[in-house]
Amino acid sequence: MLDFPNVFEEMEMISNYRAVTSFPTPTNADLTFQENLGSAVLYSYWSQRDLERTEKTTLLRTHTFDIQSGRVISYTGPQEIKNELWNKFSPSGKLRAVVRNEIDQKKEDKQYLEIFDCCRKLKTIDILAEEKHGKIVNNDGQFGSFEWSASEKQILYLAEKKKAKTSNFFGNKVTNTSEKQGSDMSNTDSDKIRQGDGFAYIENWGEQLTERVCPVICILDIDSISVKIIEILPFQSPGQVIWAPLDSGIVFCAWKHEPYKLGLKFCCQRECYLYYQDIEQGSAEVLSEKDYAVRFPRFSPDMRKLIYLDVPVGGAHNQCARLIMIDWATRTRKVVVDTVGNAIASKFPGIYTYNLERYVWFSDNVHLALSSNWRSVNAILIVNTDTGAIQHISNGIDNESKTAQVDGSFELLCVKKNVLVLVYSALNLPFHLVIANVSDPSNIKNILWIYPDGPQETLDWLSFTILTHKPSKERTHPKFECLDYESILCLPNKRVDGELPPLIVFSHGGPNSVFDTSFNIITAFFCKCGYAVVMVNYRGSLGFGQDSINSLIGNIGTQDVQDVKQALEDVIEKGVSSNQKIFKFGGSHGGFITTHFIGQYPNTFMAAASRNPVVNLTSMLSATDINDWVLVQAGLEFKPTSVADDKILPHLWSLSPMSYIDQVRTPILLMIGAEDRRVPPSQGFEYYKALKSRGIPVRCLVYPGNNHSLTNVDAEADSLINTVIWFNTYLS
Repeated sequence: MLDFPNVFEEMEMISNYRAVTSFPTPTNADLTFQENLGSAVLYSYWSQRDLERTEKTTLLRTHTFDIQSGRVISYTGPQEIKNELWNKFSPSGKLRAVVRNEIDQKKEDKQYLEIFDCCRKLKTIDILAEEKHGKIVNNDGQFGSFEWSASEKQILYLAEKKKAKTSNFFGNKVTNTSEKQGSDMSNTDSDKIRQGDGFAYIENWGEQLTERVCPVICILDIDSISVKIIEILPFQSPGQVIWAPLDSGIVFCAWKHEPYKLGLKFCCQRECYLYYQDIEQGSAEVLSEKDYAVRFPRFSPDMRKLIYLDVPVGGAHNQCARLIMIDWATRTRKVVVDTVGNAIASKFPGIYTYNLERYVWFSDNVHLALSSNWRSVNAILIVNTDTGAIQHISNGIDNESKTAQVDGSFELLCVKKNVLVLVYSALNLPFHLVIANVSDPSNIKNILWIYPDGPQETLDWLSFTILTHKPSKERTHPKFECLDYESILCLPNKRVDGELPPLIVFSHGGPNSVFDTSFNIITAFFCKCGYAVVMVNYRGSLGFGQDSINSLIGNIGTQDVQDVKQALEDVIEKGVSSNQKIFKFGGSHGGFITTHFIGQYPNTFMAAASRNPVVNLTSMLSATDINDWVLVQAGLEFKPTSVADDKILPHLWSLSPMSYIDQVRTPILLMIGAEDRRVPPSQGFEYYKALKSRGIPVRCLVYPGNNHSLTNVDAEADSLINTVIWFNTYLS
């Protein structure tokens, strides 16, 4: 039996966890301007974990500030907001629309769309009672849209298609089920009873999008309280819809259903086209290029330019994106920012983002801003759409001391006129708001920095540095020889009895994602508990050029593992952490690296922990919502008709951590999301049984109601505290 910590050690861990999760995170923002007063009002939304209620709460704050001087005139404290799906000002700022989820006295789901002016609520619309569609789609980062028209008389939004009525062959019971294969059924057809379809399999859009089956585009006329459904081409799911000039049409992305749906979350390479559709005539026009997957259409303030991002269809799930612009009058399309292959440390590495904020344009209709990974930091890019010139903001500047906040990361929340609302943080600096008043977007050297909540203090128990690693000669990629990679080393500033701290080697998932220097509660918690942490951005991570991403394809299980191993050796050589007390941690593809590492190098770690790890590519191929990921990362061609035949299986097995199962000696803690669609729970259970039957210490925690991310408040807390308990047990 293992010796678990005593009550005092557990109390200290819980106290540490409370400390690192006590900081809220800004998630959204909007600005309204009071031109006659020369001031602006910032509305910011924050997410904060409530550990007692085991839920994430949404908080609203406001700051009124003078635009020219940056002086904060007034502010309001955090106010909890409940059940809001959307909350958006009209273009003039005089009206506001809110979509609210409620449960009525009959325990039935309701959605209300409310219209406010500056003094009162003008209307409440029971939107589901109109029976035109299903639930309104929230701001899910993939489909959701909620747009006022320029006239402020209509609202454009996405909702799920009205559910079909079905019945069984006996009993005559009529029920509502999900749409019959999406857009092959019109709203008129949905009123017909479909006998024998009660148990039909319904495809959805996968991990974290299981409620998305087939969204429809809706237009609400506010005066008449009537809803119009815009019919588009069949067998497609529309999303990210916006108004075209003069409210005469709409622009939207659309993902194809055929031959079957693959998971969309974190997968920007799915076949997707950009359309313009005239509302009155119903005619559709394709705006984007063939063989490119599009995202995030955004019109300039004067509605003359339309920009969007695209990547090639297929391949790695996140890639270096192009920024495309269309001259709306002529429909002329040009590449503003192209992909970048090889990117040396100081040069622009390309555009990498999972999200593009709704408002990104400056008032000159030439420049725009976006967040992007720049190696191991997240920077703000200022792009001149006429010339393609790029400036970047990677450090905030204190206006008085003129000192830079070095090595932190930015996230963009919105751009209104020439004012940027940003989030700034670092691994030892919690998230806080920063406002940048940019007088001249073509020259960002003179920015007025505004800190609405005053100066922020860094955490005194954590320090960090970015390390650069160059692969040894024998590990240099034959095609991409110049690649390097980075890691972020975080050290606890408090040492026990003067000893070097134990070290946790942390590898990210993806594999095409990245660790940046923004505040990270996992790393902060580990350091607060006395561990050093090295976060490794192995080759294949975002922000280092497309060549780095391509280099990992076909080399998973070797190149990524070896990169992590070298980063570990480089850290040990610095003498800043213990060279004996070493632990391994990672989730998803980071779990793939973790389980590979303890199989290939069984004497390296005292213990390991992994969240939803990929362990067996042969069994994952037919069970994940992204079966193309398995074949692409294995260096094989993916076709929708691909199956696990006798040619594919041996290769997949050779790349799987399970192929090293007989060499594993390291105790491991497994943490599994029961509702994970990305890496099925069966992967973790398979590894658990294999280790247990071989007498290797293993513990498995399963979290009901949790998907791949394990971010429900109770599961997140339990998994991280149990990880430290597991490591402490073997440390002692």
